[in-house]
Amino acid sequence: MNNSPNNIVAKLNLNKYESKLILNQPEDIAYFNELQFDTEMTKEKYDLIFVFIFNMDQFKEYLDLIIRKQAIQENGYLFFAYPKKSNRKYKEYIDRDSFFEQNVVNEEGYVSGSTLKFSRMVSMDDVFTVIGLKSQAQRKSKRTNTKSSQRVDDYVDYISSIREYLSSDKELLEQYDHLAAGYQKDWARYVYSAKRSETQEKRLLQMKDILAQGYKSLDLYRRREQ
Repeated sequence: MNNSPNNIVAKLNLNKYESKLILNQPEDIAYFNELQFDTEMTKEKYDLIFVFIFNMDQFKEYLDLIIRKQAIQENGYLFFAYPKKSNRKYKEYIDRDSFFEQNVVNEEGYVSGSTLKFSRMVSMDDVFTVIGLKSQAQRKSKRTNTKSSQRVDDYVDYISSIREYLSSDKELLEQYDHLAAGYQKDWARYVYSAKRSETQEKRLLQMKDILAQGYKSLDLYRRREQ
C-alpha cells in the first residue's frame, strides 16, 4: 500500500525534499516510514515541514511558530494534514473553508506577513486531507493587486484542489479526470483566478452543474445555444 502511486509521498513527491520535518504524526500513520526526517525542529530551516493538526487552534499555533522562525526554505513547502468531515476515525474534523475564514490570507493567497502561499489541496486517504503552502516571495508589481493571472499554466497546481472538491462525487470526478489537460487547467483557472473564497465557491458549484450537464468547459456551455 505504501508504494502505491496514490500514496501521499508519491502524490506530493516528498522524496525530492532534502531536509524534512514531520510534526504531531499519529503513531499508526505508516506513509512516511521510508523517509528520513526530523520529528523536532532541530534545524534553522527545512525544505519540507509536514504537520498533522486536528483543530484550527493547532493550525494557528504551528503556522505562527513556523512563520516566526522563518523555518521554510525559499521554494520549500509547508503541508498540514487535517481530518475530513467525513472521516470515521476521529471525532475532530476541520472544514476546508475554515482555513480561509481566519482573516490571515490576503487576496493573492498569501498568509499575511509571510512568504507562504496557499497553493494546493490533495486527499491523503479516507481520513486526512492535505493542504499545502509554498514559500515564495510575493511578486512586486504595479498590477499585483488589480488582476489575477489568466495564464492557464499558472493554475496547474490547483487541479488537485479541483479533484479534492469533486472527490465526494465519484461520477463527476471521473468525468473531470477524463477531460483533456487543457480543459482541466481551464477550470482551475476559472475557479481560482477569483480572489474571494466566496466567489471561488460559487464557481465550483457552477462547474459541477456544467460538468453534470455533459459540457467540457464553460465556453462550450455558453455557446450551447448559439
